[in-house]
Amino acid sequence: MLDRGLLLVSTGIRALPHFVVGLLLIILFAAHLGLLPAAGHGRQEHMILPALTLALGLASVSSRVARDAMVGVAGSAYYSFGRTKGLSEAQMFRRHGLRNVSVPIVTYLGIQFVYLVEGVVVVETLFAWPGIGHALVHAIFARDVPMIQGTALVMGLMFVTLNALIDLACYWLDPRRQPA
Repeated sequence: MLDRGLLLVSTGIRALPHFVVGLLLIILFAAHLGLLPAAGHGRQEHMILPALTLALGLASVSSRVARDAMVGVAGSAYYSFGRTKGLSEAQMFRRHGLRNVSVPIVTYLGIQFVYLVEGVVVVETLFAWPGIGHALVHAIFARDVPMIQGTALVMGLMFVTLNALIDLACYWLDPRRQPA
Protein backbone atom coordinates (compact mmCIF):
# COMPACT_ATOMS: atom_id res chain seq x y z
CA MET A 1 0.00 0.00 0.00
CA LEU A 2 2.81 2.40 0.94
CA ASP A 3 4.73 1.47 -2.21
CA ARG A 4 1.70 2.21 -4.43
CA GLY A 5 1.10 5.51 -2.66
CA LEU A 6 4.70 6.61 -3.11
CA LEU A 7 4.57 5.57 -6.77
CA LEU A 8 1.50 7.75 -7.26
CA VAL A 9 3.08 10.75 -5.51
CA SER A 10 6.41 10.43 -7.33
CA THR A 11 4.68 10.06 -10.71
CA GLY A 12 2.50 13.09 -9.99
CA ILE A 13 5.45 15.26 -8.98
CA ARG A 14 7.51 14.22 -12.00
CA ALA A 15 4.59 14.89 -14.35
CA LEU A 16 4.45 18.54 -13.30
CA PRO A 17 6.68 20.96 -15.21
CA HIS A 18 9.29 22.95 -13.28
CA PHE A 19 7.42 26.21 -13.50
CA VAL A 20 4.26 24.65 -12.02
CA VAL A 21 6.19 23.14 -9.09
CA GLY A 22 7.98 26.47 -8.58
CA LEU A 23 4.76 28.46 -8.68
CA LEU A 24 3.06 26.07 -6.24
CA LEU A 25 6.01 26.41 -3.85
CA ILE A 26 5.95 30.21 -4.17
CA ILE A 27 2.21 30.28 -3.49
CA LEU A 28 2.52 27.98 -0.48
CA PHE A 29 5.75 29.09 1.21
CA ALA A 30 6.06 32.74 0.11
CA ALA A 31 2.55 34.06 -0.45
CA HIS A 32 0.42 31.94 1.87
CA LEU A 33 2.76 31.10 4.76
CA GLY A 34 5.22 33.99 4.34
CA LEU A 35 8.16 31.80 5.37
CA LEU A 36 10.45 32.29 2.37
CA PRO A 37 11.10 35.04 -0.19
CA ALA A 38 9.38 34.52 -3.55
CA ALA A 39 12.35 35.58 -5.69
CA GLY A 40 15.77 37.18 -5.65
CA HIS A 41 19.27 36.12 -4.74
CA GLY A 42 21.99 37.03 -2.28
CA ARG A 43 20.84 35.42 0.95
CA GLN A 44 20.59 31.77 1.94
CA GLU A 45 16.80 31.93 2.17
CA HIS A 46 16.67 32.72 -1.55
CA MET A 47 18.20 29.32 -2.40
CA ILE A 48 15.58 27.15 -0.70
CA LEU A 49 12.66 27.43 -3.14
CA PRO A 50 14.72 27.10 -6.36
CA ALA A 51 16.63 24.13 -4.93
CA LEU A 52 13.41 22.50 -3.75
CA THR A 53 11.81 23.07 -7.16
CA LEU A 54 14.61 21.19 -8.89
CA ALA A 55 15.07 18.58 -6.17
CA LEU A 56 11.44 17.44 -6.03
CA GLY A 57 11.40 16.42 -9.68
CA LEU A 58 14.80 14.77 -9.47
CA ALA A 59 14.12 12.91 -6.22
CA SER A 60 10.70 11.64 -7.30
CA VAL A 61 12.10 9.52 -10.10
CA SER A 62 15.43 8.70 -8.44
CA SER A 63 13.63 7.07 -5.55
CA ARG A 64 11.71 4.83 -7.94
CA VAL A 65 14.84 3.88 -9.89
CA ALA A 66 16.68 3.00 -6.67
CA ARG A 67 13.72 1.00 -5.37
CA ASP A 68 13.27 -0.93 -8.62
CA ALA A 69 17.00 -1.65 -8.87
CA MET A 70 17.09 -2.97 -5.30
CA VAL A 71 14.00 -5.14 -5.84
CA GLY A 72 15.68 -6.61 -8.93
CA VAL A 73 18.91 -7.32 -7.08
CA ALA A 74 17.13 -8.73 -4.00
CA GLY A 75 15.25 -11.18 -6.22
CA SER A 76 18.34 -12.39 -8.05
CA ALA A 77 19.98 -15.78 -7.64
CA TYR A 78 23.30 -14.45 -6.34
CA TYR A 79 21.50 -12.50 -3.61
CA SER A 80 19.56 -15.61 -2.58
CA PHE A 81 22.82 -17.55 -2.57
CA GLY A 82 24.19 -15.01 -0.06
CA ARG A 83 21.31 -15.90 2.26
CA THR A 84 22.11 -19.59 1.79
CA LYS A 85 25.72 -18.91 2.81
CA GLY A 86 24.40 -17.38 6.03
CA LEU A 87 25.38 -13.77 5.36
CA SER A 88 23.61 -11.03 7.26
CA GLU A 89 21.48 -8.50 5.35
CA ALA A 90 24.23 -5.87 5.70
CA GLN A 91 26.91 -8.27 4.41
CA MET A 92 24.74 -9.33 1.49
CA PHE A 93 24.07 -5.73 0.56
CA ARG A 94 27.77 -4.80 0.76
CA ARG A 95 29.02 -7.88 -1.13
CA HIS A 96 26.27 -8.57 -3.63
CA GLY A 97 23.91 -5.64 -3.71
CA LEU A 98 25.76 -2.34 -3.62
CA ARG A 99 27.69 -2.54 -6.89
CA ASN A 100 24.78 -4.17 -8.74
CA VAL A 101 22.35 -1.51 -7.56
CA SER A 102 24.79 1.34 -8.21
CA VAL A 103 25.03 0.84 -11.99
CA PRO A 104 21.39 1.72 -12.86
CA ILE A 105 21.32 4.47 -10.23
CA VAL A 106 24.50 6.14 -11.51
CA THR A 107 23.26 5.79 -15.08
CA TYR A 108 19.97 7.45 -14.22
CA LEU A 109 21.70 10.23 -12.33
CA GLY A 110 23.60 11.00 -15.52
CA ILE A 111 20.35 11.12 -17.47
CA GLN A 112 18.92 13.50 -14.89
CA PHE A 113 21.59 16.02 -15.80
CA VAL A 114 19.52 16.88 -18.87
CA TYR A 115 16.48 17.37 -16.64
CA LEU A 116 18.56 19.58 -14.37
CA VAL A 117 19.89 21.77 -17.19
CA GLU A 118 16.39 22.10 -18.62
CA GLY A 119 15.05 22.98 -15.19
CA VAL A 120 17.76 25.53 -14.46
CA VAL A 121 16.64 27.64 -17.41
CA VAL A 122 13.08 27.79 -16.09
CA VAL A 123 13.94 28.02 -12.39
CA GLU A 124 16.47 30.83 -12.82
CA THR A 125 13.91 32.85 -14.74
CA LEU A 126 11.08 32.09 -12.32
CA PHE A 127 13.05 32.96 -9.19
CA ALA A 128 15.06 35.87 -10.73
CA TRP A 129 18.45 34.22 -10.30
CA PRO A 130 21.36 35.35 -12.47
CA GLY A 131 22.91 32.41 -14.30
CA ILE A 132 23.37 30.67 -17.61
CA GLY A 133 19.68 29.81 -17.90
CA HIS A 134 18.57 33.36 -17.14
CA ALA A 135 21.12 34.69 -19.62
CA LEU A 136 19.88 32.25 -22.27
CA VAL A 137 16.27 33.39 -21.88
CA HIS A 138 17.28 37.06 -22.18
CA ALA A 139 19.48 36.26 -25.20
CA ILE A 140 16.55 34.54 -26.91
CA PHE A 141 14.28 37.53 -26.36
CA ALA A 142 17.00 39.92 -27.53
CA ARG A 143 17.83 37.68 -30.53
CA ASP A 144 21.47 37.60 -29.49
CA VAL A 145 22.58 34.72 -31.73
CA PRO A 146 26.23 34.52 -30.55
CA MET A 147 25.10 34.32 -26.92
CA ILE A 148 22.54 31.63 -27.75
CA GLN A 149 25.13 29.62 -29.67
CA GLY A 150 27.73 30.01 -26.92
CA THR A 151 25.28 28.96 -24.22
CA ALA A 152 24.14 25.96 -26.26
CA LEU A 153 27.78 25.00 -26.86
CA VAL A 154 28.67 25.21 -23.16
CA MET A 155 25.60 23.22 -22.15
CA GLY A 156 26.29 20.63 -24.85
CA LEU A 157 29.92 20.25 -23.78
CA MET A 158 28.84 19.84 -20.16
CA PHE A 159 26.37 17.16 -21.20
CA VAL A 160 28.91 15.23 -23.30
CA THR A 161 31.58 15.44 -20.59
CA LEU A 162 29.20 14.28 -17.90
CA ASN A 163 27.97 11.38 -20.04
CA ALA A 164 31.55 10.26 -20.65
CA LEU A 165 32.26 10.40 -16.90
CA ILE A 166 29.06 8.46 -16.15
CA ASP A 167 30.03 5.79 -18.69
CA LEU A 168 33.46 5.45 -17.07
CA ALA A 169 31.91 5.25 -13.61
CA CYS A 170 29.45 2.57 -14.74
CA TYR A 171 32.27 0.59 -16.33
CA TRP A 172 34.24 0.76 -13.09
CA LEU A 173 31.22 -0.10 -10.91
CA ASP A 174 29.89 -2.98 -13.02
CA PRO A 175 30.52 -6.22 -11.10
CA ARG A 176 30.31 -8.28 -14.32
CA ARG A 177 33.47 -6.58 -15.61
CA GLN A 178 36.42 -8.91 -15.61
CA PRO A 179 39.62 -7.47 -14.14
CA ALA A 180 42.32 -6.96 -16.77
